[in-house]
Amino acid sequence: MDLDRIASAQHGLVTGAQLRGIGVSRSTASDWRERGRLIPVQPRVDRVAGAPVTFEQQLLAAVLSAGPGAAASHRAAGRLWKLYEGEPHVEIVVPRGRSARLWTGTVHATRDDIPIARRQGVPTTNPMRTIVDLGAVCPAYTVEDALDRALIERLCTMVAVEWELARIARPGRRGSGVLHQVLDRRALGDARPEGLLEPRFAQLVRRYGLPEPVFQFEFGRFRIDFAYPHLLLAIEVDGYLAHAGRGAFQADRERQNLLVAAGWTILRFTWEDVVCRPARVAAAVQQAIARAEAAIAV
Repeated sequence: MDLDRIASAQHGLVTGAQLRGIGVSRSTASDWRERGRLIPVQPRVDRVAGAPVTFEQQLLAAVLSAGPGAAASHRAAGRLWKLYEGEPHVEIVVPRGRSARLWTGTVHATRDDIPIARRQGVPTTNPMRTIVDLGAVCPAYTVEDALDRALIERLCTMVAVEWELARIARPGRRGSGVLHQVLDRRALGDARPEGLLEPRFAQLVRRYGLPEPVFQFEFGRFRIDFAYPHLLLAIEVDGYLAHAGRGAFQADRERQNLLVAAGWTILRFTWEDVVCRPARVAAAVQQAIARAEAAIAV
């Protein structure tokens, strides 16, 4: 029936207007609620009995309740784009002047236009706006992490993020100042990391005052994650997935043998090293730099 068709396309949800559109009167809808066929979840939005409760459903219910032009935003949009791994938050954004009162969740109002995409069936702010908006509710390190994730997954480019920031930034605009701060201190500059461990190592270099290495240094047909070419010192950061597979394993060994044959020193650090033991990693790099400089001075 029409009700099932509508609900199946909306995570099991239906709005009051949609019920009336298929000929369900207000009294019939009220009777269905009393009998448990419909379960109210937000103003003017019901869940059809039997539909599983999910985070996406909760978000879509809030968006449908707020009406056209609304979208999931901030941390909620971050979770949809897999840019944010914190606690789930039902957060939406609506045009300023729109009255949107939810039973549960947070409503943000904006005078800026809302660039809407669809993610997992939910209207949501696009990745660039999501990164800007995260700065209004999250610390800078979370925003930087979201930016790195977006670049890795090729959801956007640095240019696109900077353009969105420039387009809506103004004094008092929440979130823009935090993203400005992130971009100003970004350890990898405009480079696109291949995994989350590379930006974390770059941040470690800055935090411990190590000399700035060359990121993704070209060595023949290979690339070194981080290098001090004048010292013949290579640093590889091995994430869980970046070096998986027979082909990657073989290429790693071939590259390492070529580097050693050419007189390079190679340091390798894992995710646990960089994230859990950063001081030890920094000390190892500093010692390797000191040994290389001493060898050159001889």
